[in-house]
Amino acid sequence: MDRFTHHNKAPVRFSLCDSEECHEKRDKGYNAIDAQLIESIENFRKYRIKNLQPGVYSLSAYHDLNNSGKLERSGILGIPKEPIGFSRLDVQKIRRHPRWDDVKFQVGKEDTSVIVHLVDKFGL
Repeated sequence: MDRFTHHNKAPVRFSLCDSEECHEKRDKGYNAIDAQLIESIENFRKYRIKNLQPGVYSLSAYHDLNNSGKLERSGILGIPKEPIGFSRLDVQKIRRHPRWDDVKFQVGKEDTSVIVHLVDKFGL
């Protein structure tokens, strides 16, 4: 996970989906999944998520700056107020909720690495 611009102890919240239907639910909730922080250097953090069964997943995460336990949104469009990112999506600005095909990744029996780039610029 990279592009941490806020150097504080605010937690990162994760959402893991194993289907397109789950991924398309924008407010599916960010859960306390078994993610262990194993490295933290400047604007980069590395987490290990354990006990994933082989399959296809998408991962989203946000930096919960105010430690509220929920992704803060603004306006009628629900634009995120906190840095958010999605697996495999390397953009400087998020214009919409990404498609499943753009963010899904395969987990096999071996270790799998996925980068989530946090973004704090949204809209058109």
